[in-house]
Parts: sequence; C-alpha cells; structure tokens
Amino acid sequence: MVDLNWKGKSEKIFEKFKDTNTKPFQTIETYQNFQNQSINFNIDQDWSNYLLWGDNFDVMANLLRDFSGKINLIYIDPPFATGGDFNLKVLIGDLKETNKTTQWINKKAYQDSWKEGIESYLNFMYERLYLTKELLSENGSIYIHLNWHLGHYIKIIMDELFGIENFKNEIIFAYPAASVQTRRFFMRSYDIILFYTKSDNYIFNDDEDIYMEYSNRVKNALKKDDKGIFYYRGGSHNGKKLSQKVYVENKGIFPRDVWNDIPYVRANTIEYQGFSTQKPERLLKRIILASSNENDIVADFFCGSGTTLLVAEKLNRHWIGCDINKHAIDMTKKRILDVQNSNDLYIWKNKYAKSPNPFKVVKLNTIENRTIVAKEFLIDNKNEDKTLKISENPNFTVDLKIDDNNCVVELINYTVPFITVISDEIKNKITSFSDWIDYWAVDFDNQNNIFDIKWISYRTPKNRKLELSSISYVYDKSSSYIVLIKVIDIFGIETIQNYNLEIH
Repeated sequence: MVDLNWKGKSEKIFEKFKDTNTKPFQTIETYQNFQNQSINFNIDQDWSNYLLWGDNFDVMANLLRDFSGKINLIYIDPPFATGGDFNLKVLIGDLKETNKTTQWINKKAYQDSWKEGIESYLNFMYERLYLTKELLSENGSIYIHLNWHLGHYIKIIMDELFGIENFKNEIIFAYPAASVQTRRFFMRSYDIILFYTKSDNYIFNDDEDIYMEYSNRVKNALKKDDKGIFYYRGGSHNGKKLSQKVYVENKGIFPRDVWNDIPYVRANTIEYQGFSTQKPERLLKRIILASSNENDIVADFFCGSGTTLLVAEKLNRHWIGCDINKHAIDMTKKRILDVQNSNDLYIWKNKYAKSPNPFKVVKLNTIENRTIVAKEFLIDNKNEDKTLKISENPNFTVDLKIDDNNCVVELINYTVPFITVISDEIKNKITSFSDWIDYWAVDFDNQNNIFDIKWISYRTPKNRKLELSSISYVYDKSSSYIVLIKVIDIFGIETIQNYNLEIH
C-alpha cells in the first residue's frame, strides 16, 4: 500500500474521538405536528430525521456514540480547494413583475481558500474521511464529489483509509462547459465522484430507475411487434448485409462510469435554490437508489443546499445532514418543508405531492449564535472584507388575536436597528417591512425551550409569497401558555420573542 504523507499528518489525532460526550447536541427546532393545512407530517414512524448545525468534524465525532457502524450511505460534496469564493443568491421580497431581475443579491456562501496550503486541506479531509469510515455500516458505501484540482490526493487517502480493494468507481459527472474565456487549456466540463465501500459485502441495487437512456441511434431505431419492443442490430458477412432483432426489456442501459445524461441545475428549474455549487436531484437519485434500500440511513456532512437530504426524503430513506453555514441550514429546512412542491423523481414533470417526515434541527453547544451581517449587505462592501457584528437584534411586532380558545398571530412590523450601515442597493429593494423577512414561525405552546413549530410561512425561490397571519390555533384547555415567535430575515439573522398567553 502506498500512503500519502504531508506536513502535519498525524494518526494520533484520532485518539480524541474516543470521547464523544464533550460537545453534546442541543435540539433547537422540531418539525412534526403542524396545523398548517399545507404541511401535514407523515408520523407513522419512530425515526426523526436530523439536520445538524455545526462543524462536521465535531458533529461526526459526536455521532459515533449512537451511529457508529450504522449509516448505510454517505455522499459528500466537500470544498475542492480551488481558491475561489462560492455564492448563494439571496432573494428579496415578492419579486415584483416589473423588477424581477434586480430583487436579489449574491452573498458569499463559503471561501474555498486554504491559507496554510494544500497540507491544511489534506488534514481537513483526512480527519473527516476517517470519521465517515467509522460511521459507515459494513454494507455501506461512500461517494465523494470532487474535481480535477486535488481529487487525485483524496483518491490516495481513500485507498489508505478504506483499502484499494474497496475502490469501486471513479465516476465522471459531465456537464456543459462554463463560458470561460481561455485558449490556454482545454475547457473543464466534468467533476469526479469517488465510490468506495466499507467491505466487499455492500449494497448495490440493479434498479431500472438508475439506468441511463438508450443512445439516440437506438431510440430512433426502436420498433414493436407482438413479442415486444426491439431494434435491429446490423452487420455483414462475406459482403452480405445482416440484421438481427434485439428485444428491449429495460428502460435503458445499466449505467457506465461516465454520466453525461443528468441535466445540470439551471435557474429556470423548480429545483434551483440559488446556491452556486448545488447538485442535481437526479444525480443523487441514481446514487441513493443504487447504494441504499428503503429506510436505510443516508448522510451528507457537507449538505449545502440540501439536495441529498431532499432526495433521500423522496426515496423513503432516513437522513442525517450537517452544515456549518446557518444559511445552508435554513435553506435546507425550507426545502424539506416544501418537498411536496418539488419534482417527482420518477415522473419529473409532475410534483412530488407528498408531505415530509418529521425532522429536528440540532446544533452543537459549541456553535456560537453570532449575530452578524455579511459585507455584501453593507455600505462600501467592496472595499473591506469584513462583517458587521450586531449589538442589537432586529425587532418585530405582532398582534395576538384571542377569541375564546383560539389564537391568531399577525406579523405587523419588522425593524432593522442597523439600517444606517445597510447599502442603498439593498434598501432600494425594500418596499414593505415584510421584504426584510425570509421565514417566520410560531410555537403556540412552547415547552422545554425547544421550538416546536406549529405554523410557519417562508419564501422559496419559486414562491415568494409570505403569509403575514397564522392559522387559528385551537387550545384544548384553559391554562397559561408561552407563545414563541421566530423570524429569520434576508441577512440570516434569527430573532425570537416570547409572549405569555392566558386561555380561559
């Protein structure tokens, strides 16, 4: 076996993973029992899916306590160490028909730069890949999405950690070339996906729904007779032209390791989330159907826009997702909540039209609830690479309308105390207080300081409407209640206010 060595590499670091109780998790939100008519959770199961906010190194180390050897499939799309910045598109307000193209701003999602060089990137990846192996079940698989830049280093690390005998494929995921203005090298138009297993006893399904389409030549030649669908395979012998009927039993061909049949995510599609590194749902469909079964656990520890989790949800898998970026967490939970409006994975032109399963948003206690505004929203943001730390959170005003044992919450105002440092580009897009708001939710009966969502309204890239009045919540008995209301704005700032309520 050939090992890759670099400055700072140390296997002794993994001794600290033995103690997984030092950074416990804290449940901050539960989504399981809405009264909202548009969201009715499927609760016919004991499992609750998990969306984890925190550094994935710490998250995975802590998961070892309960999930060591239990995760059936891991897909990760980590940083590629390209040295660039990657953005997400923050949409503002209702996208007025007359001004659609100006109602958004690009915000940096993450910086893919490694100031200490390749060594720091390799340490980052080595530690996390070690943990993925510990979490995988014996029949489990891992897919690592990379590109040309440093994928070859990760290949050698994976050979060391998982064993070269467990390397199954280097998959080429081809997509249309970007319009890079260069004539100094060939256009780059593919990523690589490394596919490894934990052992030789691994799940791999010959599922017709992972098949690739027949070539246009074959599709154009398909005919039908009383025995079924067929095409003619041609040839010749001694100058004589031959033909043979070949009957088609499947919808396509078993996948090769070059995947050029999956459309990339475009802005005019339903699945588009404004995340620059978002991967197509149909890519994850093929991976999840091939390497897991229903009710298996699928995990993504760089979940980003949440594609892996959404596809796992739609394919009836349990899922665990993690990201350190709070915007990614908020985007993912909205995407899961809105799953019924996403594409059906089997008939793409149709909507999925099913309710989500219960899930929890959990954070590590080490995660600091930093109240900051990214530089993209600030005056002179191009001149300084900084963020604004806020001393005073935004404030909102609500009206709690009580009628007997019913309560309706109406959101009537939202104020930003740091408005003087917000750029005119942003302020000019705001025509109503609600344009500041991306999401708000109500827990009508808070208990144990866990925000148990009972009603919610949020914006998605394709549905910009925000409801400003909740449903009428019915209390079943006279008592004192605590109502928690949470608002998340376009900056990603979360504000929670509580109200005491007496029902007589």
